[in-house]
Amino acid sequence: MDRAFLPILVIPTHAARRALGSDVRKVAVLAAKAIIRGRRGLEVAHQQIRFGDYDLAFCSRIGAQGDLILELDVGDPRLSDRIVLEEELRRAKKSVGWNWPRR
Repeated sequence: MDRAFLPILVIPTHAARRALGSDVRKVAVLAAKAIIRGRRGLEVAHQQIRFGDYDLAFCSRIGAQGDLILELDVGDPRLSDRIVLEEELRRAKKSVGWNWPRR
């Protein structure tokens, strides 16, 4: 068996970086695994994971080069079971007629 290292770019907020320190990479791997385990798509508008004492929120998208981009922030424990996919967010925006700028 061989392991392939995938291109995952991690963009933590200052609050997430302060909370996690050198564990940012570990959390990025956990977030990627949570996305894959969800089996609903790679582009996630909002999902949360628990790491140690922290609830962490992340979103993901596919970059122009084909890499997975994870944006990581401190989460809200009240939203721990909620997953919002990008496609759901796009449909919701379209249904209310909002044209928010794309990332």
